[in-house]
Amino acid sequence: MTDSGTAKAKRLTSVFSISHDKDVDGLASAAIVWRYALKKGLQHDVVLTDYGSFEAVFAKLTELRDTLIIVTDLGLDDTSRPSVIKALRKAIAQDCRLVWLDHHRWPEQSIRAVLSLPNRPVLKINHEFCASEIAYKVLMPNDEISRELAVVAHDTDFNLRRIEAANALTDAVSILRFNAIDRRTDITAALIPLLKALAEEGLAGVWDEQRGRLKDDLLEQRVRHYRREKTKRMRKALAGHCDLEIHGRLVRIVEMPTGVTTTDMGTFLSDPANLRLGEKTLPVADLVVTVGQGGKIGFRRGRPNVRCDAAAKLFGGGGHPFAAGGDYGMYDNFQAVCDDIFTTLADNKDWVVEEESSD
Repeated sequence: MTDSGTAKAKRLTSVFSISHDKDVDGLASAAIVWRYALKKGLQHDVVLTDYGSFEAVFAKLTELRDTLIIVTDLGLDDTSRPSVIKALRKAIAQDCRLVWLDHHRWPEQSIRAVLSLPNRPVLKINHEFCASEIAYKVLMPNDEISRELAVVAHDTDFNLRRIEAANALTDAVSILRFNAIDRRTDITAALIPLLKALAEEGLAGVWDEQRGRLKDDLLEQRVRHYRREKTKRMRKALAGHCDLEIHGRLVRIVEMPTGVTTTDMGTFLSDPANLRLGEKTLPVADLVVTVGQGGKIGFRRGRPNVRCDAAAKLFGGGGHPFAAGGDYGMYDNFQAVCDDIFTTLADNKDWVVEEESSD
C-alpha cells in the first residue's frame, strides 16, 4: 500500500479478495493477499472467479463496509466495465478502498474508469510480470513466502515449466476446477483448501520437496491420472489440426478436448517431441489457436515473432503477447471455424512481430 492510503487504511476492518480461479497465478495472488490480511490483522474473505461471472461476483461488493477490496489477475474489459464500476462506486461510498493488481492489457476507458473512482484507488498494471509478482511487490515485498509464490506463479504463467512443484500445482488446480464445474459446485470452495495451505505455508503447504510430489496422496494420484489422460486427448486433438501460413507465420488451429486447459495445450504443442504424427513430424507453429466447444479461443505462441494479445483482440479478447484469449461463439463446424479464423488473421497484421533487419 502507498503512504497516501495509510491514514484511511487504519479504519479498514477487513479484506475482500477477488482473483482468477483458472490458474496458479490467480491462486498464488489470492494467497499473497491472504497473507497481507493476516499481517494486518484484518478479517479476510475471498472469491475466485473467471471472466463472464463478474456481474454476480462484483455485486457482492455492494454489501461491504470499511473493507479493502483487492482484485488480482483479472482485467476489466468493455463488456464488464459498467456493472463492475457501478458496484465499486457503491462499495467505496460505504468507506471501502480499492487496490487492483493485474498484468493483462486493459482498454484505456477501463483504466480511466477505475482511476476516476473516489477514495484514491490503487491500480497497478504491468505486462512484464505475472499478477503474483505484482501482488508480492506491492503488498508483501519483505515476505519470503510471498516471494516464493511469485516465483512459482511466474514459472507457470510465462510457460517456463522449470519447477516441478509448479507443474504439479498447475494440474492440481485444473483437476479441482474441472471437477467443480462438472458437478456444478462452487469453484472457490473446491480450491480453498489448496489456497489456505499456500497462504499459510507457501509451497511447503502443498509440496513434499523430499519425495518430489504433492503432500495430499489422493490429489497426487489424481494428478498422475490426469496427466496420462490429458496427453491422450491432446494427441488426438493434434491429429485433427489445421495449418496455414499467414504473413510468413505458421498458424495452427486445434480443437480443444474436454478436461484440458489452453495452457496445457499450448505447452504440448510447443514441444517438438509431441509433434510426430505417424511418419511425419510437424514444425512448431508460430501461433497456436485453440478452439473450445463453448466458443472460447486461446492463443499461445511458439516463437516470439507473434503477439497473442493482438491476435486475441481481433476476436474481442486480450491478454499478454505470449498468451491470450478471446471469444468466437458457438459453432458446429470446426473446419468452417478454421477458415474464418484464418481469414480474420490474414486481414490484419497487428499480431505479427516484424523481425529486425540485420543491416
